Amino acid sequence: MTTNTPYRLHRQHKFEHGGCKYVADLESGDIVQLNDVEWEILQRYDTQSRYQIVEGLKERHKVVSIFEGIKRLEQLGARGKLLRPIEPIAHEVGFDLPETNSNPKLLVPFHFTNEKGAFDYITNLNRYQFLMHLGQFAALETFQFSEAGDSNPEQKEFEVFGDIRIRTIESKEKHTFAAPWYAIEGYDGILLLSQLLTDDPLYYRVPDVPIVHCIEGSQKLQSSLSKTFLTLYAFQKPNDTFVVKASWMKEWLGELGVPAKSVRVIPDGINTVDPIGKALAKQHTAALFEKPMFAQQPIVGLISGFEPNYGVKLISAFARANPHLAIFVYDPVLAEHSVNLSNNVVIFSADDEETLSVLPIFFQALDLVCFPAIPGTPLSLVLEAMAYGTPCVAMTKYGLPPEVESAGAAVKLEWRGLGNFRVSMSELSDAVNQWLKPSPTRAECKNVARDLAPKFTWEKTVQEVLQLFADGYQQTTNAPIAEKTLLPSIFCRQYDPGTGTTTSGVYRLGTNRYEHLETALVEILSEHHTPTEVEFVFKHFRGKSSTPVAK
Repeated sequence: MTTNTPYRLHRQHKFEHGGCKYVADLESGDIVQLNDVEWEILQRYDTQSRYQIVEGLKERHKVVSIFEGIKRLEQLGARGKLLRPIEPIAHEVGFDLPETNSNPKLLVPFHFTNEKGAFDYITNLNRYQFLMHLGQFAALETFQFSEAGDSNPEQKEFEVFGDIRIRTIESKEKHTFAAPWYAIEGYDGILLLSQLLTDDPLYYRVPDVPIVHCIEGSQKLQSSLSKTFLTLYAFQKPNDTFVVKASWMKEWLGELGVPAKSVRVIPDGINTVDPIGKALAKQHTAALFEKPMFAQQPIVGLISGFEPNYGVKLISAFARANPHLAIFVYDPVLAEHSVNLSNNVVIFSADDEETLSVLPIFFQALDLVCFPAIPGTPLSLVLEAMAYGTPCVAMTKYGLPPEVESAGAAVKLEWRGLGNFRVSMSELSDAVNQWLKPSPTRAECKNVARDLAPKFTWEKTVQEVLQLFADGYQQTTNAPIAEKTLLPSIFCRQYDPGTGTTTSGVYRLGTNRYEHLETALVEILSEHHTPTEVEFVFKHFRGKSSTPVAK
């Protein structure tokens, strides 16, 4: 996608006189004096995008001067001089899946790879599988910054994600911008996978290019989920979309004030293996955990997304209330610690290929799947556990999730924020024991559960995501062209995954560089206050004498 300029040139005549440059507007009758930078910009304006203008002139002129030149010319255009606004027209969609054979070109910023330690093995694996399948239907590209002549140290890290083209940008301190600048042109969309608010808000300021941001309901990031969503929502454009992996995530976001139109539910694909039979799966499970009762008693699988302290309390209470049941708990957080629970409980987490390979055996041994429909619960594992023909009992505030409709029952879960839950243990125990009994309803639910595997595939997941880009592109091309501010300041906090620290700063969209926070505050305050008033503000908050504020 090319981001075009919002104006077209009037008929004009350029001339020089007395060492100055002038343009005579043959339509308005005005004569306008231009500086050297504006003169060159005007020569390119009708045939190049803003991105192309800046890239073509930044070697000869200061970047700030180029942006200020574009800004002045477009301000003149808003007053009817030299330029005229482009009338909004409906454009044909650049790609419309699946009718066309052309694959959209998507930018995938790879700073999300720094977050591996913040997620469990399954979440990281799902990201890998998603990109591998997406690469079959889209041209994926990422950035890599390097000094001239340097090798590509990150090449191997990118290669493990499949066929992703690496765009190397040579770092020159004078002329290199922050990464979002290079996303302005040449892409049909931007796919964001990061969860820690590093450079993501800056990509949201890229005009016209639709963004799809996949948000993980990770158990390890529960405490920061609401902050992440609300921060990103503040930056969203109309053609941007959040993708969440479970319906209860969308319901929860609605309670936070995020409108439904900004969020789409697209579950991850699920992975199943050829079944070995429930009896044999139970024997293997009992042997692996050295607990004979897992071969003899009904097994309930609890896919946990609870906050750890509450999770321990609930699991312990459920085990005491149901000593006749074998309870298999999947919980990556609790599995990292030695938790003393009842003898009828085991806690497991897939942390590598070896442990992942035995997970399907445990899932096939289950007689019932139980899970809380809350942020932090991995829907993909719930569906994988059910896909071998196992009904479910969902602890939920919003009713039985549509992803498992007609495959189980719901028990009311009360919660007033992450970590603050309440479920009636008697109601939960009654529902679990009732659904373990043979019945025509249970048999019907088992059949529905067996149909989950073909319903949730990676191919369907990536096609739905690509359709979001097509829809976002349609909104962009059909939207009226509005004048855009070229040099806004975005107040932000930068997160450094290496040190785990954050620093306050400002990102300047026009020059695509970070600036000191104080510099931008002075500029903002100076719009409505005198230099003396601005200096007094800084002196007050510092509690000591400040350096003079530039007038």
